[in-house]
Amino acid sequence: MSESAQPTQQIGPEGPEGANATGELDPQCVALVDADAPFNRPHADVILRTSDSVDFRFYKLLLSLASPFFANMFALPQPGPLDEAANQTKYDIPIVPVSEKSAVIRKLLGFCSPVYDTDVPALENLDIVMSVLDAADKYDMKRVGKFVVKMITAPQFLEQEPMRVFAIACRYRAEVETTIAARYMLRFAAWEPAYVAELDFISGSDYQRLIKYHASCGQAVGQLVRLWSTFPLPPLDCKFCRKKGLSRLSLKDYQDSVIDALRIRPCVETLLNPEWIETMIRKAGSCPGCRDRAPRKIQEYAKELAVPLDEIISQIRLEIKSY
Repeated sequence: MSESAQPTQQIGPEGPEGANATGELDPQCVALVDADAPFNRPHADVILRTSDSVDFRFYKLLLSLASPFFANMFALPQPGPLDEAANQTKYDIPIVPVSEKSAVIRKLLGFCSPVYDTDVPALENLDIVMSVLDAADKYDMKRVGKFVVKMITAPQFLEQEPMRVFAIACRYRAEVETTIAARYMLRFAAWEPAYVAELDFISGSDYQRLIKYHASCGQAVGQLVRLWSTFPLPPLDCKFCRKKGLSRLSLKDYQDSVIDALRIRPCVETLLNPEWIETMIRKAGSCPGCRDRAPRKIQEYAKELAVPLDEIISQIRLEIKSY
């Protein structure tokens, strides 16, 4: 049917506005709007109408190249001009209703557009990421999905929600991104990360391999004992402490404490944790001068130790099963 007739019923984001007694939107009350640039070109040959009643003008060719789903749809015989029930148009352009909201479709079409035409869509948070990935899966846009997954290891995501990043990357069998997320998870003890909904989309075996990787990295840091002569630990006391009998932490206990901490969280950031540093200073019974100097010395030492520790951890492989 033409645009002068009413569109099929759509549910918008506002919920109650235009709703009938059952809570559903009344088709007569839906206010349709056109998307802004670059999805409002008059020469477009298809319109995607979102669930919140925004019309995106786009090109069948670009959709077909990105999506076998749309390629097959456009290859089907099109309804004749007399079939008003199926021939839904606007500006003489056929309309394809989609169930996604406009915020998702705008980003999805942005990934399908030529690089000279639009900027790479920004992904503000992992909720948006998941919505775009779900839409890419639905419409069989495999290359779009792969591109989006490569973006999730950005610091804004990895530093805030590393477990979600791991689960998303693992779900899509993105080996590089899964390994990056697993490596970041070494900053936490194995039992610390909380449940996230994305874990429901990976198998128990996938999660077990993450735990195994964490444990293997923790065991591997024991190799540092061979490097104490090359990378001696910074002193937590001074001659005055030892002369006055204030120092209570032997070198062996000091070394063991470092290894124990790194076994639980096998990354150099463990040694930069102010709480851990304060615990070691209290164990050492250092004088006030040593307590002031120790944090800076440990921070400097951690930067030096980062190189051999990184080499040790890099030898451990995260097993990723491809399906």
